[in-house]
Amino acid sequence: MPDSAIYVPDGGHYVPTEFARGGWSDETQHGGPPCGLLAHAIESVPTDHPMQTVRITFDLIRPVPMVPVTVSTRIARPGRRIQLVAATIEADGVEVALARALRIRIGDVELPEPSGGEWTPPPPPEGLEVMDFPHWHPEENPLTRYHVNAIEIRSVGDSFLRMGRGVSWVRLRYPVVGGTPNSPLVQVAALADLGNGNSMALDAVHYLYVNPDVTLHLHRFPASEWVGMDSLAYQHATGIGLADTLLFDSTGPFGRVTQAQLIERHG
Repeated sequence: MPDSAIYVPDGGHYVPTEFARGGWSDETQHGGPPCGLLAHAIESVPTDHPMQTVRITFDLIRPVPMVPVTVSTRIARPGRRIQLVAATIEADGVEVALARALRIRIGDVELPEPSGGEWTPPPPPEGLEVMDFPHWHPEENPLTRYHVNAIEIRSVGDSFLRMGRGVSWVRLRYPVVGGTPNSPLVQVAALADLGNGNSMALDAVHYLYVNPDVTLHLHRFPASEWVGMDSLAYQHATGIGLADTLLFDSTGPFGRVTQAQLIERHG
């Protein structure tokens, strides 16, 4: 399979390359690629009037295996100002991921000057080092993985590698779908799942903290290929957590990601 995309279209299927592999299992995909693929499918559903996708909720209802998948879409709620689009991924005939997207019409509205505080961005990605994950891809298991090989992470203060709040810049190295450039929506959707790791409140050596969902809100699209993430995770003794991420670019915030967490202790 070509090494220049995360999925390769093949008739009515999308074949995952090694770049789709996740970190929790060698046989399943990372959460980011299915989200990007669902966003790609949702964006292909035409509208009668210009609209922007402002929210997508992705439900990762089962681990997505490293096998060819199919994607289907439908308009759940038609409308000129507000529209809902649903999308589903199936693997071997079983539903493994769902998405529901809210679209709002694009207009031309004169607004007053914003009254919020000034935006102070973190250091730009060009001045930061590329993140490495030596403890996630040891020599005895050097498989290609999405979070290690398909994306680039430039962290402020070793986010992803230490506990606490995380601030990072992230970008895709490859198209989600071969032969199709990443649109801003697909770009953000494929990266949104990273908020769960950008803020570590638990040591992954001792705990599993899988997010079965990703909810993405966008009031505009990012201005470049780099997406900034300011993340903070919260956990409770019930075994339930929440990862909350502000999305930004060099000009300011443009959206937010929330992810529920299923928490279990290894062993």
